Amino acid sequence: MSVSQQPVSRLFSQTAAMEAKAASDHGIAQYTHVQRLIVAAGTIQSTMGLAGLVTLVVGVALAVFCTVWAIQDGVSAPLAIMVGYCALVGSAFLCTALLIIQNLAANAQPIGARRKPNYGAWRLVSKLSVSDASHLWCDIEPGCPASQESIAWATAMLDAIRRGELPVSVRANAGQAAGHQEQINPSWHTEIPRAALKSWAHSHGLSPRFLQ
Repeated sequence: MSVSQQPVSRLFSQTAAMEAKAASDHGIAQYTHVQRLIVAAGTIQSTMGLAGLVTLVVGVALAVFCTVWAIQDGVSAPLAIMVGYCALVGSAFLCTALLIIQNLAANAQPIGARRKPNYGAWRLVSKLSVSDASHLWCDIEPGCPASQESIAWATAMLDAIRRGELPVSVRANAGQAAGHQEQINPSWHTEIPRAALKSWAHSHGLSPRFLQ
């Protein structure tokens, strides 16, 4: 009796072991699948951003809801599927638009952003316009938007030119009368010799970096 029961017991043990192994393999496969889904979701979120991911999820849910609702409302299946497809395509286009806007916003330079001047190059310039000099005085690259501080320095230079403290650089093709007129009524384009600008700054105890 014991001899006949031994193979049955062994068979039962082997079957139990195989079932346990299969269950373990199934659990490992499910865990791996969940891990892959988590990684995929993280990749999608990092690529599209939270707003894009929410838009995509809402779009898919809306497409499924529209399809089911249309079928339950008596609409033919092909038409209902078409409605769901249109909702899904619309969500995809919206996600794409959000992604483009995010990329443009990330790459765009902020309004009013300032670049540091290339002092090595500007020190080689022998004469500077009031606009360029006022920008450099405030460590702003000429061509960038002016600040309130640079506008104040430009106003001070224009006033110094009118008082005769700052001589202007007369253009080669301009006569003496034109130079005198520009001294009386200077503009932001009026040019000042670098040496004169440096002397005027030192007379007020100032030494801006671009004149050093």
